[in-house]
Amino acid sequence: MAYLNILQNNLKESADKLGLGSNFIYQQDNDSEHTAFVVKEWLFYHCRNQLNTPPQSPDLNVIENLWSHLEKAVQKHQITSKEQLKSVLQEEWLNIAPEMID
Repeated sequence: MAYLNILQNNLKESADKLGLGSNFIYQQDNDSEHTAFVVKEWLFYHCRNQLNTPPQSPDLNVIENLWSHLEKAVQKHQITSKEQLKSVLQEEWLNIAPEMID
């Protein structure tokens, strides 16, 4: 299972690099890979602090709201090239109000 391998090989190391040690709360959505028994079991023994979210809860996932906002903003432009798309994405990303994230 690819997701379990990612957790096993990266979760602790990433937390350590960020200076968190084991003092962090792990949040994930309810994708079927995330809710597989082997994943839940591994997290139970290796990551006690978890934030469980209800199924299909996009309001609790800030990035989903940001992607939706960004998509709508980009669609207002008439994009004709890959370079223009990149430029518009960067421009609109920088225009996102900090309040959207808080």
